Amino acid sequence: MSFEKAFDHSEELFQVALEEFIVQGYELASINSILKAAQMSKGQFYYHFKNKEALYLALIDILIAKKRTFLAEVMQPDDFEQDLFLIFKTQIRYSMAFAREYPAINRFAESFIREKGTPIYDKAMATYNFEDDELIMRLIEQAFQKGEFREDLPLPFIKKTIGYLFTHVAEFADLHHVDEFEDTLQHLITFMKTGLAKPD
Repeated sequence: MSFEKAFDHSEELFQVALEEFIVQGYELASINSILKAAQMSKGQFYYHFKNKEALYLALIDILIAKKRTFLAEVMQPDDFEQDLFLIFKTQIRYSMAFAREYPAINRFAESFIREKGTPIYDKAMATYNFEDDELIMRLIEQAFQKGEFREDLPLPFIKKTIGYLFTHVAEFADLHHVDEFEDTLQHLITFMKTGLAKPD
């Protein structure tokens, strides 16, 4: 269940739950505290959400949707004329602009990074990964057709490698903040280009 269809107090629930997970972390976050602040009954909550985990994943759903909408609005056609790895770096730059425009979402992203190693983090990463991301896979296919990759590497291998590396980037460093995440992503893209791209 997500927030795709609004219901009474859905916006209040979203804002309150966001803050509760940021401040308390997933494990200590209280559904009772969230419902009290959102002025929402338990019956209404459990009609839409099975439990705290469902609410947490629904929050991630809506945050991902907001970010994708933002990127679709700010990225220009010329941005997609670059090589694949410059496109990735451009997306990171715009993602940081998104973080500045939506500080609460940025704080939630940092709180999520701190969940690394917990069951909810593993569940979220299994649900939201880049190995099945339609946009990234399409960009890889286009780059492959333009001859941007080494000729000895097959397309399925390239897709799997890039998708896996993006999905597991948080495992490559001791990340605590979004800025650290950005730096690690930049290093990762440089690494991918060195190993996968056709030599200049």
